[in-house]
Amino acid sequence: MLNNALILKKLNLLFVEDNIETCADAYNLLSGFFNAMYLAHDVENALKILGSSHIDIIITDIQMPSVDGLCFIEQLRQCNNQTSVIILSAFTDTEYLLRATNLQIDGYMTKPLNFKKLNTALENVVKRIGTKLNCIQITSDIRYDITQKRLFVGNEEVSLGRKECLLLELLISSKSKIVSKSEINQIIWENEEMTNSALKNLLGELRKKLQCDVIKNQPSRGWYLEM
Repeated sequence: MLNNALILKKLNLLFVEDNIETCADAYNLLSGFFNAMYLAHDVENALKILGSSHIDIIITDIQMPSVDGLCFIEQLRQCNNQTSVIILSAFTDTEYLLRATNLQIDGYMTKPLNFKKLNTALENVVKRIGTKLNCIQITSDIRYDITQKRLFVGNEEVSLGRKECLLLELLISSKSKIVSKSEINQIIWENEEMTNSALKNLLGELRKKLQCDVIKNQPSRGWYLEM
């Protein structure tokens, strides 16, 4: 969902898995959702990455050479209770499940990687990380709470309609990339027909409510948010 995508795009993911092919598949599937994605093929390299980079979420396999994934998380939890963890395993052994439960994890999934189950686990991550990540600072004077769908200009709250929220979130999630007319049609109007006048009115109303010229246009290409 778009709300989660906006939050996840701020986070760094560490994926720990000894199977190179699985790592490659996971990178292709997940890297676009995060600010940065790191890969480690064993616990030793995972610890090195944790020592040199800020990591918000860890997805780790259990069965790995030398040190298994649960021992890795047990070691992590001795000094870090903040990083969110999702366990990935080829097994549903009760002992693994019990050990994992005591490690404050956000999800336990069996292989192969299932996008629907992963999405549920990532929703848990978003809840755990907290509301501070939900507020997007557009300018020094404008912020948008993506969970509550509330726009603040200065100290005043400005009411937005459903389509205005969707357009603003689409522009935020795309950062400075140009959003085309067809993308706006697909995300905001879905199965409805989007007319040129309807799009023009929507853009005009949102610009008016933002009270500054942050929505820019590239003629014949689309629009972007100057943040």
